Amino acid sequence: MTTKPRVFIPFLLVLSILLVSATLALSTTEDPERQIERCKQECRESRQGEQQERQCVRQCEEQEEKRQQGEETGKEGRKGEDPEKRLEECRRECREQAEGREQRECEKRCEEECKEHRGENKEEEKREEEKGEKRRGSDPFFFDEESFLHQVRTEHGHVRVLRNFLERSKLLLGVANYRVAILEANPNTFVLPSHWDAEALLFVARGNGLITRQCQDNKETQELRRGHIIRVRAGTIVSFVNKDRNEKLVIVMLFQTVATPGMLEAFVGAGGRNPESFYRSFSKPVLRAAFNTGVDKLERLFGRQKKGAMIEASQEQIRELSRRAGSEGLPRPFGESRRPFNLLDKRPSHSNRHGELREADGDDYPELRDLNIQVSHASINKGSMMSPNYNTEATTISIVVGGNGQVQIVRPRVSGQQEEGRGREEEEGRGREEEEGRGQQEGKEEEEQRQRGQRYQRVESEVSRGTTYIVPAGHPSVAVSSRNERLEVLCFEINAMNNRRTWLAGSNNILKQMDRMTKELAFDQPAREVDEVLNAPREEVFMAGPQERERESEGGEGRDGPLESILEFAGF
Repeated sequence: MTTKPRVFIPFLLVLSILLVSATLALSTTEDPERQIERCKQECRESRQGEQQERQCVRQCEEQEEKRQQGEETGKEGRKGEDPEKRLEECRRECREQAEGREQRECEKRCEEECKEHRGENKEEEKREEEKGEKRRGSDPFFFDEESFLHQVRTEHGHVRVLRNFLERSKLLLGVANYRVAILEANPNTFVLPSHWDAEALLFVARGNGLITRQCQDNKETQELRRGHIIRVRAGTIVSFVNKDRNEKLVIVMLFQTVATPGMLEAFVGAGGRNPESFYRSFSKPVLRAAFNTGVDKLERLFGRQKKGAMIEASQEQIRELSRRAGSEGLPRPFGESRRPFNLLDKRPSHSNRHGELREADGDDYPELRDLNIQVSHASINKGSMMSPNYNTEATTISIVVGGNGQVQIVRPRVSGQQEEGRGREEEEGRGREEEEGRGQQEGKEEEEQRQRGQRYQRVESEVSRGTTYIVPAGHPSVAVSSRNERLEVLCFEINAMNNRRTWLAGSNNILKQMDRMTKELAFDQPAREVDEVLNAPREEVFMAGPQERERESEGGEGRDGPLESILEFAGF
């Protein structure tokens, strides 16, 4: 009789371990807290002895500790992981381990975890943006790649959207209704159809592909290649194909929002779970009635796609998509005027050994007249620069599409309070009296600077591929290419009607048109000496940059006193 307990106790211990393992294995889809409680409850109801019950409960707690440690390790490992990819893996595990209601609850937890992970990514992006803001200080006009947010990110490409301009500064109120985005699709990639709640003007910066636009009763597929400009009207369903086997397709997109000012959204109908189709947000009875189809078929239709918004397409599929693109003799439902216009095929409006400028307006592409936008492309050769200039009416949104260099913008000197995008009253920890006192002090400093003649300040930044910068109407600016790479800048000129570009240096310098007496009164110099400076450059629009000019003038005579004073006065 004395040996029975010694045999029975190990047997119960093994039984309790098996019980814990089975309970946890069958409950992997449950909420973790409910799972551990169920495990302990099973231990208590198993009619074991007190010692075995304690061991069973301890096993439950140890399993929970291991699970938590695994989650922490997983979180660390997933910091750089694509949340959409992780969501799909989580859903797959749910399908493999559970059915029915438990599967749905498991998938719901996957979605919540994905949202939390996205939130962490957004917080990290926000911190990076704040770092960028701190680095730039009082510069509201330049936006580097850190200022973009990923709207779509897959292994086959991505779509990055620039933050709302008004978030940076209320000095950009004039373009607050516009957004900039960049689409990059890898070779042999299909971008799923969607529509935007905004007017879109696209420029193909690199590669070649296809665009399909679809409105009610109308559909057209057209070829895209580098230099093409094309409009996509708000609400038009649009899809893209990169049909090249080697080169990326890069499209710069300018949006003019029409639903909510400054807010941009893409709506995917022909999708599933990833990208999520907006059809899934309607109630099942409504979908069943609208499509006159059973729930099971609807679930398959709007639940199968899980590969993402950009997917790989076979050469056979691409050939089929290309079949009707640009076919001669076929009717064009969108009209001849809405065919893509190639800016880079147009003859340059200005060209010399230092660079080329191409410009497109409503006469070239009638859609631009309707949008009140002009598009230009400046190609500035190594070591050269585009002459200082300003636009009379248009504010320019510029995107560097190639090379690197430097851009300088002259702006009025303003107080920090005038410049901030959100009023200081929103800042925490500051009383109204302190706010008013600071505003009065800044106003006094600004007035003193103006009295001393310090009315302007230079804002400058190194720029490279992907940099976006804004030049408000009337603000003089200059772009200088580096000595090792040609600088290419795409410009969208907003409010283009009646706009004139005004050149401030070179053989077409507007100051040369002043009469003799005006020159003497304005510069406080004899007109002859003023003309000696204004007539010195032989080129117009494009000319040698600072370093190239220094090399050209090496060995020559230096500037004399009057000339130096004129140049200093003019800001050269």
